[in-house]
Amino acid sequence: MKLLLHFSRLFVGNLFIFSGVVKANDPLGFSYKLQEYFTEFGTDWDWLMEIAMPFAAAVCILEIILGVAVLVGYKMKEVSWILLGMILFFTGLTFASAVFEIVRSCGCFGDAIPLTPWQSFYKDLILLALILILFIKRNTIQPFEDAKPALIYFFISLIVMGALSYQLSWNFPLVLTIGVLGANLVMFLINKNKHALVAVVVSLIVSTAFSINCVWHLPQRDFRPYAIGKNLPEQMTLPEDAIQPVYENILTYKNKSTGEVKEFTQDNYPWDDDNWEWVNTESKLIKEGDVAKITDFSVVDNDGNDITEIVNSEDLIFLVVMYDLHKTSTNKMDLINDFAKKAEAEGIEFIGLSAASYEVAEEFRHKNQTPFPIYTTDGIVLKTIIRSNPGLVMMRRGTVVGKWHNNDIPTFEDVSEEYNVTQ
Repeated sequence: MKLLLHFSRLFVGNLFIFSGVVKANDPLGFSYKLQEYFTEFGTDWDWLMEIAMPFAAAVCILEIILGVAVLVGYKMKEVSWILLGMILFFTGLTFASAVFEIVRSCGCFGDAIPLTPWQSFYKDLILLALILILFIKRNTIQPFEDAKPALIYFFISLIVMGALSYQLSWNFPLVLTIGVLGANLVMFLINKNKHALVAVVVSLIVSTAFSINCVWHLPQRDFRPYAIGKNLPEQMTLPEDAIQPVYENILTYKNKSTGEVKEFTQDNYPWDDDNWEWVNTESKLIKEGDVAKITDFSVVDNDGNDITEIVNSEDLIFLVVMYDLHKTSTNKMDLINDFAKKAEAEGIEFIGLSAASYEVAEEFRHKNQTPFPIYTTDGIVLKTIIRSNPGLVMMRRGTVVGKWHNNDIPTFEDVSEEYNVTQ
């Protein structure tokens, strides 16, 4: 039982830290997922929609703190209750999502590790079992009094988080774990009575600062198919060795004598029985195949023409992404307008992308004196492209070269010098 308890602490603690860090890297993206749940589960939750972003950040920070608390044994009587409440809630949520097909991806690990609702539900069942062990033994879990077990937890956590960080090609989960558990070890040498508290406080400070930074700027690590270095045409097509979907023809027949309507497959349909009359044939998906990472990106001009190719074929193009013009920040619009004028003076294409209607887009253009056209793209796609409203994207021959948050909009001269855009 003792070994199982240690395993439970290490598994739950590291998983909560990892899950929290991955989502804290993109609080805005996590808030979009929460809004998706709010929309599906209720129509009177407008107040939750308004606080989705700070609520999302708070959940990420809480996950990290709880994970650290489990590893260092801080106030496990209280922590175990919170863990149990959270896992019961999320297990029910993922089960409902899986059964009723509410969402396609649960968002447990953000865009880094997409899980289907069923995969997430099974993951939550495992977590529930391990958290129940922590809950049952909560009175026996205390901060370490000896350095040896603290060191063992430290090194095992480094191995686990190092493997996960390597898998994602992103070192921050490992760096945070080293910093927090390292502070715990250092404080252990100074004051054995306060080391667990110090680890929790450090995790609170670091996770809060990290989350805020990822809201005020872009995510530190972009896991989406529109990340810098990604080529959109490649992301929109499947490789030759991709797994193809499997379909089966379902034939519906009606019995002339009894009026019974029954479905058959091609293997057992009553082709030689005149008493059965064919009604229709439908193609049913039996097994899903691979899907392109980008399936719904398109650009439509003001005349309704699909001009997506302009983004993929132009030698260089700048996009101002504004998914909702009613919520678009205009505090940097003068800088963006100046950027657009200088880009166009150099013969470089500069366009805006929004989900707004033509009338709303034109009203926005006149109000803000924007010298560039605003074309139409799906709002969800725009939210995926960049976590900023507005956000600036630079592309060269269909490949994303640069992305800037509204708080970090550069001058044309700075971009021209760094990326040699005028050469």
